[in-house]
Amino acid sequence: MGLFDIDTESQQPQAGGLFGGLPATATTASVVVKPLPGTSLALIPAPYQPHGEDALSDQERQDLEACKAGVDNLRNAFWIAGKSFETMSTAQLHREENPNFAEWVWINWEISESQLYRLMDEWRVGEALANLGHKPLESHVREMTELRRQTSDKVAITVYDTIARCVPRITGAVVKKVVDNLGFLSKDVDAAEIGRRVRGLLNSPEQQDGDTEKGDDVPDISSLGKDSPNGESERKPSNSKADPLATKDIERLQDALVALQEAAKKVNKAAVRRAVEAQPDVAVPLIQEIGSTLQQIDRAVAVRLPKQE
Repeated sequence: MGLFDIDTESQQPQAGGLFGGLPATATTASVVVKPLPGTSLALIPAPYQPHGEDALSDQERQDLEACKAGVDNLRNAFWIAGKSFETMSTAQLHREENPNFAEWVWINWEISESQLYRLMDEWRVGEALANLGHKPLESHVREMTELRRQTSDKVAITVYDTIARCVPRITGAVVKKVVDNLGFLSKDVDAAEIGRRVRGLLNSPEQQDGDTEKGDDVPDISSLGKDSPNGESERKPSNSKADPLATKDIERLQDALVALQEAAKKVNKAAVRRAVEAQPDVAVPLIQEIGSTLQQIDRAVAVRLPKQE
C-alpha cells in the first residue's frame, strides 16, 4: 500500500449527466456555504517563488493553510497532497515554522524525505489520471516510476488508462506485471503503440478489433505539466456497436444518471434550509460535500460533444 492509499474493493470511474454550471456555494439567510479548504485541486495554489524571506504575508498564510488542508483532508488523493507539498516547498511557506522543509514535513505528517519528493514528482500524473475519471492509488503510480524515467509521463498515463479500461479492478500487482512485461522502452516510444501492447498483454477483446485508428486510444494530456492539466480524452466514438469497452462506459453513464435522478428527488431547497436552521454543524459539511461531488461530476462530463445532426 502506498502512503496515501485507501484499500477499496472496487474503483468506479466517475461520470454523470450534463450540468449547465453548478453553484460552488449554497446560501441561506445567515449561512454561506463554501467548499472546504483543500478538498479539490483547484483550491490548492500553484507552486510559486517566495514573496520574501521574512514573515509570511496574509496571502501566503492563506496559501499555507490551504496546502496543509490539502494534505490533511485528502490523504487518499495523493496528487492533492503532492501539489500541496510542492507549493509549500517552492514558495517556502514553511519558513516561519521551520526552515528545514523535510524536517518540518516529518514533524507535522511523519512523511519521510524520500516519500515526500516522490509525491511531489507524481502529483501531475495522478491529476491527469483523475481528470480521466480514475482514482489511482499512489502505489499504482509508484509501480510505473521506472517506466516514466525511461519514457514520459504521457506513456505512463496511457498504460494506466488502458489497464483500467481492460480489467474490472486495477491493482498494484496488475500494474507491475504489465510494466515488467513491457520491458525496456525507448524514450520516443509511441503512446498509441504502447496502448495496443498493453491490451494485448491483458488479452482484452478490444485487441481483436482492427478498426481502432492510431492515436484514438491515447489520452489527451497536452496540458500535462501546467498548473491544472485538462486531461480530458479526445477519443472518437467507436464505429463498432459491439465494442465491449464502450458498452461498459455507457452502462456507467446510465447508472450515474439514475443515481443522480434519485438523489434529486430527495433534495429540495426547503429541506436544505430546514436542515441548516436545525443543525448547521451537521448540515453545512454535508451540503459542502454534495456541492464538491457535483462539481467533480460536472468536470468529468465537460468533454467536447459531437454535433447533433
